[in-house]
Amino acid sequence: MLEKPTPSPQPEDDAPAGCVLVADDQPDVLAALRLLLKMNGFAVTTASSPADVLAALASPDPRRFDALVMDLNYARDTTSGREGLELVARVRALDPTLPVVVMTAWSTVPLAVETMRNGVSDFVEKPWDNARLIATIRAQVVSGRHLRRAQRLESDARDVQRRLLARAVPDVPGYTVGVAWHFAERLGGDAYEMSALPGGRLGVAIADVCGKGTPAALVMASAQATLRDLMAIPLPPDEVCARLDRALAPRLAPDRFVSLAYVILDQRNHTLSYANAGHPPPLLLRADDGVERLPPGGPVLGMLADARYEMGSAVLDAGDRLVLYTDGIVEAACGSGEMGEERLLAALRGMRGLAAADAARAVLKAAMDFSGDSPLADDATVVVVDVSRS
Repeated sequence: MLEKPTPSPQPEDDAPAGCVLVADDQPDVLAALRLLLKMNGFAVTTASSPADVLAALASPDPRRFDALVMDLNYARDTTSGREGLELVARVRALDPTLPVVVMTAWSTVPLAVETMRNGVSDFVEKPWDNARLIATIRAQVVSGRHLRRAQRLESDARDVQRRLLARAVPDVPGYTVGVAWHFAERLGGDAYEMSALPGGRLGVAIADVCGKGTPAALVMASAQATLRDLMAIPLPPDEVCARLDRALAPRLAPDRFVSLAYVILDQRNHTLSYANAGHPPPLLLRADDGVERLPPGGPVLGMLADARYEMGSAVLDAGDRLVLYTDGIVEAACGSGEMGEERLLAALRGMRGLAAADAARAVLKAAMDFSGDSPLADDATVVVVDVSRS
C-alpha cells in the first residue's frame, strides 16, 4: 500500500523548495510522488521511462532540475536494477552535479552499495516513508545547489586566471617571448608578469605560491595585483621584492609564502638586472652555449616584513636566451627521481633551434614526458625570452 501523502513543514522563506524530476514506470507511484512533492513546495516533472528521463535532461536547459528521484526497475528488467544503474550512468554523463535519489522495492545491500558507487546521492526503499523521503530530497537539493554554486564560482575564477595568463605579452623591440603553463588542479598558484619599461627595457617576473589549487590561486591573485603595480612604477628588482614582501607579510597565513624571480632586460645597455626571492634560479643560456644561473638573493616573500634582497646583474648579448620556470618543472618525478636542473639544462640545449614560444611549450612537455603516466604533482610554468640578434 502506498502511504497517504502528508505535508511536512515548509522552509521558513518563501523560495520554491526546488524542481524535481521523478521517474517511475508505475502511474500510481508517479501520481503519489507528484502529490507528495507538490504538497511540500516542489515543482515536479514526471517521466515514465529511462528515455523520458534522458529527454528531459537533454532539453535546452538541463540544469533546471534540482534533483532526480528515480526508480531502479523498469519494464525491461523489473527486479535486478540493472536498467536503473545504466540510467544513472547516463544521467551522470549529462549532468555530473545533479543529485540522484534512487527508489526500489527490491532493495538489497549489494544493490544499494553499487548504486552509491555509481554516483547516486541517496537510496530509499519502497514503500517509502513520506517524512524521510521529503527530508532526503530537501537535503539533496541544498547539497546540489551548493555544489553547483561552488563550481560556478571556481569556473569563473579559472576563466579570470587563464585570461590573465593568456594575455598578450608586451611588444618590446629586441625581445621575443614565449610562455607555457600547466596547473596540477583546476586553479593554480603560479603566475608571471611582463611589462614594457622606459628606455626600451623589458621587465619579466615569475612567481609561485606555496601549495596549489584554490587557496594558492587566491593568494596569487593578491600578490600578482601588487606586483603589477610595483612593476609599473618602475622600480629596480631588489626594491620590487622588498616592497612586495612588506605588502604580503600581513596578508598571508603562517604556512603560506611566495617565491619570485624578477629580471629587467636592457638591450640598449646590453645588461640585465635581477633579484630572486627564494625562487628556482632563472637560467641565462648564452649564444656560445654557456649557462649562467641567477641565484637567490633573499628569502621567500611574506615570511619577514623587513627582509632585504640583493640585486645581481649580467652582461646581455644578442642570441642569449633567458629561461624562468617554477619548481613544478624540475620537480617532475618518475621512478628514477626528479627531473632536476641538469636534465632541464640538457633539454634546453636541445631546443636552441626553436623559437621562444615553441621552446616554452617544449620545456613543459619535457617535464610531463619525464613524469610518464603520473601527472605533474605541482603547477608548472615556463617563460622563455630570446634576445634578438642585431
